[in-house]
Amino acid sequence: MILAILHRRRATVARLASACVLIAGLGLISLPGTAAVIHLYPGGSFESAAESLNPGDTLIVHAGTYAESGRVAITVRGTQAQPVVIQAAAGEARPLITRSGGAVENTIDIVGATWLTIRGLEITGGVGDGVNMSGNPSYITLEDLEIHDILVGINFRSSMHHITARRNQIYNTADTGEGMYVGCHDGSCAVSESLIEGNWIHHTANSDQGDGIEIKKGSHSNVIRDNVIHDTFYPCIILYGTQGNPPNIVERNVMWNCADAGIQVAADAVVRNNIIIPGDGGGLSSQSSNGVSPANLSIVNNTFIGGSPCLRMNGWAGRPGMVFANNAVYCPTAEFVIGSLSGVTVTGNVVDQVPSGFPAGSYTTGRSQAQDFLNPAARNFYPTATAPLLGAGNAVQQPVDDFNGTPRQGTADAGAYLRTTAGNPGWAVGPGFKGEAAAPAAPAVSLVASPASVAWQGSAQLNWSTTGAQSCTAQGGWSGSRNLSGSQSTGALAASTSYTLICTNATGQTGSASATVQVAAPPPVPTLTFSAASGTVTSGGSTVLTWATTGATSCMASGGWSGSKPTAGTATAGPLAAATTYTQTCSGPGGNVVRSVTVSVTAAPVVPGPPPPVAGPDEGGSEQPVADAGAGGSSAMDPSVVVLSLLAAWRRRKGAVSA
Repeated sequence: MILAILHRRRATVARLASACVLIAGLGLISLPGTAAVIHLYPGGSFESAAESLNPGDTLIVHAGTYAESGRVAITVRGTQAQPVVIQAAAGEARPLITRSGGAVENTIDIVGATWLTIRGLEITGGVGDGVNMSGNPSYITLEDLEIHDILVGINFRSSMHHITARRNQIYNTADTGEGMYVGCHDGSCAVSESLIEGNWIHHTANSDQGDGIEIKKGSHSNVIRDNVIHDTFYPCIILYGTQGNPPNIVERNVMWNCADAGIQVAADAVVRNNIIIPGDGGGLSSQSSNGVSPANLSIVNNTFIGGSPCLRMNGWAGRPGMVFANNAVYCPTAEFVIGSLSGVTVTGNVVDQVPSGFPAGSYTTGRSQAQDFLNPAARNFYPTATAPLLGAGNAVQQPVDDFNGTPRQGTADAGAYLRTTAGNPGWAVGPGFKGEAAAPAAPAVSLVASPASVAWQGSAQLNWSTTGAQSCTAQGGWSGSRNLSGSQSTGALAASTSYTLICTNATGQTGSASATVQVAAPPPVPTLTFSAASGTVTSGGSTVLTWATTGATSCMASGGWSGSKPTAGTATAGPLAAATTYTQTCSGPGGNVVRSVTVSVTAAPVVPGPPPPVAGPDEGGSEQPVADAGAGGSSAMDPSVVVLSLLAAWRRRKGAVSA
């Protein structure tokens, strides 16, 4: 009986353990006391999974739609050592978090949570905010979220600190419709020490306000940078004041089609390196607002393009810490609403139309947008090489970097950019995330060698063309600048050679192409055999010269002979009276070969004169017959007889001569 009970209990425990594993797999719970990685799949409840998280847990949400009817309130209090993460599954489509109920609820509420990161989700709903933070949360990171068709994108609705909103896309807002609403309107709550960077906020005009980013009164020590904001119904960025706390920093943002104003700011802010193209609204609007009077404002190195009015600066006179320096203000309609600037630091600006009230010496006159910027029509407000912006700024007032994040060093330029290259080396302004939006394509370069293979000492024709390039430079087998298209001969080539063409566009991007001409191996150097039949002849003698070649097309004789010779043959040398050197030089595609042959000459041998007659006449003048050789009938004579006969004849002749 006891064994049976124990067996049943073991089975029950096993079933409970299996159920816990299954529920955890659906993202409904995690086991308490341990950090867990929980996978949530369609069919599971995002609400239950998110609300059940413990410190250290990671919730991985797989692709699919999670339509929640109840309120999703995330309250988990992670720690620096045990942060909590909710993220999309890697390599999958964004999971969609939405609402199916009719009650007015935010899609996701974060209530008092700490050390929480949410990334990679698509959030929509239509009846409330996309993400609403309340209950004094801290160390919250919201990144890579796509939030759309809601009321407010991200709503910071209580005091909080160390909140990061990074690279989120927010669009199609409604009701008050701010992309980000930061703090409380009356200053009763404050958001501090937070970072809003790299977000893309656009198309908020379906709301009745629709600011891009609104930093409410009292919020302080926040950084708003590198955001792209356009097509809003109210200002793209609006700030009030910090109520005596450290200023907010607004830097390196770009905005256009901002109805009302590009940037509206009352007090306690550093506004630098922004590009403001407001459209029908104003450029900069700065005056008393929501009970805050202008004070402690530094507006430096911004580029203001147009606006109605381009600058609105009221209530600045005599206020502490007011600076307007190194800005590029291009307002061809000369629409300005500027009050007294008494006591305001105004210096280093460049203007195409002189704003009323600007003191003498506080500006340099610019020319036009077309002359001073690379391509205003494409929102490229990088300065040209001859722009008056260059060196016009006040070095004391310039920031540490520019719109691209390039360190500002040396001569101070006015406007959002420091000119360092012929083209804009940074991101090309356009819809999308800063640094990732579609930038002009790198130049397309085509380079073709025809033919691609040649014989040794042959040549090829290089033909090239480009698209989207501004300049080209040759490298490798050629050098120097080249036109954007053209052709050129390589000249005679003795070895395989590669040619490269590198082209650059207006934004500093490069494209290149290479072509190689293969050159056949050079022909072999000719060979030549050259010899004389006899290396020595007697004086007056002759010999025969013989030669043969390979790889030669012509031969030329020199030395003891001359003239063109065939590539193989023979020739008689002589008669020779002295030693003579014969040289043969044969040439072919592979070079020349030279060979020489010397024929020596020796003196001819001495030959004795003709012998005297065999028999002569006797003293009586008659010839004596030669005796026969002797018995046997031979006609041969004894040598001694011959000698005696010759001697007798010589004596007789001598005697006769003497007589």
